Amino acid sequence: MDLHLHSTASDGTLSPTAVVRLAAARGLAGLSLTDHDTAAGVVEARAEAERLGLRFLIGAELSANEPGASVHLLAFGFAPGDGNLQAFFRRYDEDRRARGRAMVDRLCELGVLITYEDVEVQHGAAAPTRAHVARALVAGEHVSREQEAFARYLSRGRPAFVEKREVRPRDVFEKVHGAGGVVLLAHPGRTHGPDEVRRWAAEGLDGVEVLHPANSPSTRSRMKALAKELGLLASGGSDCHGPGTRRPEPGTEPVPLRWMDEILERCRA
Repeated sequence: MDLHLHSTASDGTLSPTAVVRLAAARGLAGLSLTDHDTAAGVVEARAEAERLGLRFLIGAELSANEPGASVHLLAFGFAPGDGNLQAFFRRYDEDRRARGRAMVDRLCELGVLITYEDVEVQHGAAAPTRAHVARALVAGEHVSREQEAFARYLSRGRPAFVEKREVRPRDVFEKVHGAGGVVLLAHPGRTHGPDEVRRWAAEGLDGVEVLHPANSPSTRSRMKALAKELGLLASGGSDCHGPGTRRPEPGTEPVPLRWMDEILERCRA
């Protein structure tokens, strides 16, 4: 199982269909497509998963923030056609497009002459992400690789970083719960610890991503124990973004099948 995968519906390099085919080729029994702030690829991915006999869990990785920090949340099992959630996704889309233009403006002010059209070449029909801006910088030979673009310009605290619109974690909990889904904290090993998990659990967080490449062995043990203590769900995945992104391939994290079953059972409840 792999419950954290990205496609060209956000900042991945493979189509939703190709992501599912890669998961099948890697021998996975099931997956969830969790594109950033959108469920645009889930219908296509689910159809291919059904054709190949793979289990499929609807998902998305939704952005929230608190002062000075981004919070990434994995939403699972929601009804993608829910009206309130669709409106939530539309606001994400509008914000990402405005943010992309603002990053281009900041880069130009710094003397890095790219255009928003250069970024559009990278993101196509999807809403732009910082990864797309980084790829435009690489294509324009302003930097040698995406990591350099983030280090010099696009990471938090760097001169072309633009904050996302304010979305509190509890806003995400409310919208996803209203659409019949659950919300788990993504890759807690990057920036978030037990105190924040406890606080968000009191606000409606349903679980944590125990298995992730960014989670150290101690983080995995700590999050697994915390999930048991608080009655939280567990999930995991590779966070694969496809070829050319220097991310792991699907299935690199050994996610138990029962975790998907437990997520679906919580959604039904």
